[in-house]
Amino acid sequence: MKREEVHLGDSLKCKVKEDMDRPFTGTVQKMYENSALLNITDFDASDKQNVAELNFKIVINFKSIVKNLGGGRIDPPAEEEPAVE
Repeated sequence: MKREEVHLGDSLKCKVKEDMDRPFTGTVQKMYENSALLNITDFDASDKQNVAELNFKIVINFKSIVKNLGGGRIDPPAEEEPAVE
C-alpha cells in the first residue's frame, strides 16, 4: 500500500513475519516516510505474548498492510496565506 492511501486514525489489517505469527489489526498513531506506528487493537490469541512484549505498539512498513479498513481523518490541504504587499 502507498503512504498516500494511509491516514492518521485509520484501522489497518497487517501481516508481519518478524514480530507476529498471525495477521492483526491496528490503528495508525504516527506516520513516517515508509512506515507507520500502530496501536494494536485486534490480534489472534496465539499472539498474546508477542503483543504484550510490544506494549501493544508496532512500526510496520506500508508493504505489510493487507487492507485499510478506514476510519481515520484526511487533513485538508493547508490554506495559503494572502500575500503581504
